[in-house]
Amino acid sequence: MKKSILFTIAFASFAVSCQIMGLTNDYKKLSEVEQQKIVALESFENVSLDKIYKINGQQLRTELAKHEKSLVYIFKNGCTSEFCKPMYVYENYAKKNGYKLFLIMDGYGNLNETLEQRNNFSTPLFSIDNEFYDSNIRNNYSRYFENDLQGIAIKIKPKEYLGSLYFFNKDQLEKITRDLSPTKTP
Repeated sequence: MKKSILFTIAFASFAVSCQIMGLTNDYKKLSEVEQQKIVALESFENVSLDKIYKINGQQLRTELAKHEKSLVYIFKNGCTSEFCKPMYVYENYAKKNGYKLFLIMDGYGNLNETLEQRNNFSTPLFSIDNEFYDSNIRNNYSRYFENDLQGIAIKIKPKEYLGSLYFFNKDQLEKITRDLSPTKTP
């Protein structure tokens, strides 16, 4: 009996101390200094490299219309997939190929891993504004954002993962790919 009580207490203590990353936007897991970096987007003209701007898909589509060609990369901080590259790789690709680049975080978990790269790229950072989509669950607000980007009016649709790189001509989506050698179209 004593062993089961001790086990229960030990397990409960362990469970409380664990932080599950990625289920929500992980904002509450950031330090106060990191939280102060995250601000609402007021204008694309006055963005600073030391801030992260919350953005929704409608704001982004309006801005995309102002650029002949754009590349939107939606990413997870600290991604270890074969399709995740350092930020400077996306920036160099965009510059070389004439794209306006938009780097969009889908949450704040492992934020430090992106910020540690800051010396190697000069593109502003954005994050999906989960409050705009009235959801703190990453899977939901990410789909809402992606639907806005794709011009889909419904809030949630069944998701087939095509990739995290969205290529636009003005505000018209041309293709979605997983890597920088695009092959699939929406």
